[in-house]
Amino acid sequence: MKHGFPLLIALVLTSSADLRFASGIAAEAPKAMQVEIHELPEMVSKTTTSLNAKFIVATPVGGAGAEAPPLLIFLHGAGQRGSDIEKLREQQPLKYFNTQAVQPFVIVMPQCLSDQGGVKRIWEVADLEVLFAHLTRTIRFDRQRVYLVGYSMGGYGTWAWASAHPEHFAAIAPHAGGLGHGGPKDVTPDLDQWVKRLARLPIRIVHGAQDKVVPSERSERMFEMLKASGASQVELRMLPQKDHGIGDALTDEELYAWLLKHSRKDDKAKKP
Repeated sequence: MKHGFPLLIALVLTSSADLRFASGIAAEAPKAMQVEIHELPEMVSKTTTSLNAKFIVATPVGGAGAEAPPLLIFLHGAGQRGSDIEKLREQQPLKYFNTQAVQPFVIVMPQCLSDQGGVKRIWEVADLEVLFAHLTRTIRFDRQRVYLVGYSMGGYGTWAWASAHPEHFAAIAPHAGGLGHGGPKDVTPDLDQWVKRLARLPIRIVHGAQDKVVPSERSERMFEMLKASGASQVELRMLPQKDHGIGDALTDEELYAWLLKHSRKDDKAKKP
């Protein structure tokens, strides 16, 4: 934990849950979140192509409280694809929040299926839309504070989903994310349209400068294109000595405090 940091962010966070996260409540002992495995109904699951019907929903110890909690959706990388949802229990960010005394989010972690029969499986926007519609019907959360974070293939999924439906999200944080459906070095021909739709969102881009799997140039390119398009809430965190393995960046408490600063209500207030 970074000393001094909680006092700084406590001035900008508003809800009681946010303030508890900012202060850290050092006297409280860390406890594991309450983890449940949810499942899409069969008829709903049949409309998806690459999504495991099962997904993780983790709620804070003792429940979400009186206020509707913020929702954090995390999209994993290619290494966690499959049909065994249990292996996501030990993945970030759930693993991180299981060691924290304060847990401000409901965390949802879906799973992308593995390649099968020559069919490439990757995060599909249409699948994620099906999941999100199901979440709005079955889980209580603050619709104004939905945050999307992804790593590697999940970073690509973060870019793709948020660019198609920016209206869902208060802020996004792609980590080591590619820019194309065809693989880690692919770049979508629709990049200009992605940028145009993403420009109003608060975005934190994180990448390892030595990344040879998904070149760091991809994140640098998105940052420059977003800035050129007039985006005023985009930042790039380039990690100088890191390669593609930047999973520890998902344990940065400041990332989650940054997410909590943003609300779609605030974005609406800024519109003329």
